Amino acid sequence: MTVVQNKPHAPIQNQNLKQMVPRNAAKATTTNPALTAAKDTAAPDISDKAKELNNSAQTEVPNATEAASKASDLAKNLAKVPVLPIIVPKDTKKLEQKLQDKLDDKKIPKSHHKPVAPLKKPAVLFIEGFSAFGISNGDGIKDMAENFPGAKRFSWDEKDKILEEIKKHAHDQPVVLVGHSFGADSAVEIANELNNAKNGFRSIDLLVSVDSVGLNHSIMPINVKRNLNFFGEGVVPFLHGDPTVARNTDYTEVINELRSELHSRMEDAPEVQYKIYESINNTINEKNQPLELEQLIISALTQKMGEI
Repeated sequence: MTVVQNKPHAPIQNQNLKQMVPRNAAKATTTNPALTAAKDTAAPDISDKAKELNNSAQTEVPNATEAASKASDLAKNLAKVPVLPIIVPKDTKKLEQKLQDKLDDKKIPKSHHKPVAPLKKPAVLFIEGFSAFGISNGDGIKDMAENFPGAKRFSWDEKDKILEEIKKHAHDQPVVLVGHSFGADSAVEIANELNNAKNGFRSIDLLVSVDSVGLNHSIMPINVKRNLNFFGEGVVPFLHGDPTVARNTDYTEVINELRSELHSRMEDAPEVQYKIYESINNTINEKNQPLELEQLIISALTQKMGEI
């Protein structure tokens, strides 16, 4: 049996590779001799600069070594310092709340921190009734409120606002409430609200009720000094008011007047409006008279002391 041995093939050479020229070879052949000479002359400058940098780095080494030595000494000294225990105060939440309150106070304008001075003028408040279904048109109350100096007008369902308005005025100033229809009923309810310790037993110097048609309006509490009550003589009880009475005549004066006007027209009657204005002016003058007398007495005494 004859064994045929395969001879190893020689590597195949690509003849095309012999013709390839490196990319930089062409450029090298076309390089300007002047540029080549310039590069050759610049090379020594680069090496000289490198030597300078190397020498400067060697000169700065001692400074770096000294800084490292100082840092090591500082670290050793810090290690010897005793560690103080951290003390956590009690009631941290309360302290945080106090700090927060101080921050909040700084945000609030200083003017808000000052207590508001009470108004040194009478509180004359007119209260309109329910205007639906022709029960009350509110024109008379509106006209009187707009033409009385310093007066304010409210609706029958704004009792909280009326209470806040009354509390803005000083206690030595007169308070006058004038209400028509449901507004008159609200005036009596407000008077009862002020007749307790919670609201300081605030006095109502004059309460004018014009044909009140609500409930629980017939009895005047003792903090009402005077009640001027106008009521109609209609056949339907709900559409006309009733006579009022004082819970205690030692504290309250009640004046009832029967009128012939319709319920929605009673507040517009010129005679009714005139009597209301007259009663308000008399009440304010009576309230301020003791103050004027007191001022006259003080002035006279001061003048007498000056003469002595």
